[in-house]
Amino acid sequence: MSKVSLRKVGSSYVTTIPSELVQELHLKSGHKFEVTKENGRLVLTPVTPELEAVIKAHDKVLQKYRAAFQRLADA
Repeated sequence: MSKVSLRKVGSSYVTTIPSELVQELHLKSGHKFEVTKENGRLVLTPVTPELEAVIKAHDKVLQKYRAAFQRLADA
């Protein structure tokens, strides 16, 4: 297990991924991640082209039907 630090850069916060993990997971510079919180832990999930397509489709549906979803939520 590696320990990393959180640093402030401008208005964002950054940390590093140890090189051993980058090599083991075949990550590359510029790789995108989805960041979620599960049971009090940060989880980074590499965004594959398939996942990116699903996220874009979700966003498109949400934008198109936002009013309908809001009415359902208010009911």
